[in-house]
This record gives sequence, C-alpha cells and structure tokens, in this order.
Amino acid sequence: KRIVGGSAVSSSAFSFVTNIVIDGDSSTSVCTGALISPTVVITSAYCVADPISNKALAPNRIAVGQGKISSILGTAGSKVELTKVLAAGYAIPQAVNVHPGYNSIAYSDNVAVLVLEKPLVNATSANVGAKIIKKPSTTTNAAYTAVGWGATSNDGASYPNQLQQTTLAVGSKSVCSEIWAPYTNLTNSLCLAPIKSSSNVCSGDGLLVKVATDQSVGLAGILNLVATEDDVPAVKCTEEGAVDFFTTFSNYVAWLTQITPLKESDFVSTASFSYDSADIGDDDQSSSESESDSDSASEESSLDDVDSESSDASHSFNLAAPLVAIASVAFGALF
Repeated sequence: KRIVGGSAVSSSAFSFVTNIVIDGDSSTSVCTGALISPTVVITSAYCVADPISNKALAPNRIAVGQGKISSILGTAGSKVELTKVLAAGYAIPQAVNVHPGYNSIAYSDNVAVLVLEKPLVNATSANVGAKIIKKPSTTTNAAYTAVGWGATSNDGASYPNQLQQTTLAVGSKSVCSEIWAPYTNLTNSLCLAPIKSSSNVCSGDGLLVKVATDQSVGLAGILNLVATEDDVPAVKCTEEGAVDFFTTFSNYVAWLTQITPLKESDFVSTASFSYDSADIGDDDQSSSESESDSDSASEESSLDDVDSESSDASHSFNLAAPLVAIASVAFGALF
C-alpha cells in the first residue's frame, strides 16, 4: 500500500488521516483511513478484508493510529508484532465493517468502516475536521489531492517519515471506460490520472481529498483500482498510461448511518468546493475556469497551503491537460 513519487505534506493539514496497520500472515502492511468522527474511521475494504473470503479481518489483526510509522515498522514488507504498534499508541478497533457488496475480483463496493472503543490520542471533534463531499466533481481535469502513509516506492521498500501527497486530475469518461469497461455504468466511482507519470497512488494507499472554499477538507473517496489499457490491475502504479479508480464515499452515506451511531449531518460536508479546470490545448495560458457544487462557491486555489507539488492550482491543471483531457487520441499519448 503506497504513494509512489509523492511529496511530503504536514500531517497537521490533514489531522484526520490515520494509519491502519494490518497483521498479515507473513508481513505487516499499512494503508490509509480517515476519521469522520473521533471514533469512526472510513477506509477501503481492500485494506481490512480477507483477500480470499472478502470478509472482515478479526479486529485483533488491525491497529489504528496517526503519525509516521517508519520508526515503528522499519522496512516495508517485514513482519512486526502488533504489540509493538500498540505500545506506540495505536488501538485495536472495536468493530470492523466491510461493505456487504465488496468483491475483490469485481472491485465492487470497496469501502469499510472501523469503529474505535475510544478516540485516538488528540483525536477530538475539533481536530478530526473531515467530512464527506456530497457531490464530488466529475468534470474532466478537475484536480484532487491524494494522501497516504504507505510505502513510497513501487517495490515497497520503505515507509515515509512524513505524510505523502500527490495531485490527480479527473479523466474523461470515454477514456477511463476504455481502460476499465465497468466504469461506464458505475455511479460510485471516480476515475483520475496523475499529472506527473512518476507520481501516483498505489495498492490501497490513496485517500482522495479536496480543500473547500472555507479551508475545511472534504473527503471524496478511497483508491479502488489502478489500471492500464493492458493490465487490470496495473503491474506498476507509475507505468505509462496508468489511471486510478476511486470509490466515492458519497454513495455510502445511508450505509454509514446504519452501521454507526452517526447522523448524516455529522459527517457530510455542507461547504462549497471549487474546481479549477485547465484551458485545454494551451499549456502556457494561466487562466482557469471554475466549477462549484454550490451557488455561493468562489474561485480559489485552496490547495496552495497544503500541496507542495503545486504553488499555483491553475498551473497544475495546465500540466494535466495533455494527460487526461484529450479523448480523441490514443490513450498512450495522454501520458
């Protein structure tokens, strides 16, 4: 589980992000989740389900915490006893809820919820601060940030000392559907592509977020699948032509209210989100268009404060334009 070729970002900017440590049969792995309340973590089913049965792992094989994991786990892929992780302030969840529709072969309903017995250290409603975006933008080239604590290379050799991020842009429906045919009819999925081929999410370590106009952070989804025209899933997450399919959280609001004590108003954002879009065909043009899911939204480069990959949001989109926005050429030429 990893973000490859990303950049470091202050974890204080995303104080709701959690590490989820999994005690596997032969190795210990890490994936990413988000606190939507002090005791409720949303993540991917891929992270916390048995890969054969698709059923939830036993809670005592899972530990949830925050902050860097490198000093605890050492080399990625090695086996570390959970007792060591728990001694560092991590907690075993009280309940592990994998969506009943999850299927690891079909990549369906890849979402899960962990319920903690008590809040993590410093995890209060005041600093959890993340709510689900009710209607994430699906407009081609709209930019999002993906964050995660997983390993930082394709070979999974090491864990980062700081939270990692990378910038992704929404891909066109037609191109994404050519890569993964089921996307054509899915309403709970969002396809994005990296703006730099050397940096991408990978294997369950991609929490998709967007900063709102009021500077709160909204949750859009969790990584479901990385694929290319030739390989589903992709052999290498940064291989040419790779695109990312995320499970969108907004489709699971009703399910979340059924399995947690939360009400919809507790974890669904009412903030406005503005999405800049590249001026396709002119990479040097700095102007951008803005779309909003609210009449009151204003154009704003909210990611400037947290995204060290891009000091100017419009510039990022100009980079993204040739990557994801041109559906009339062969897919390989987009990257």
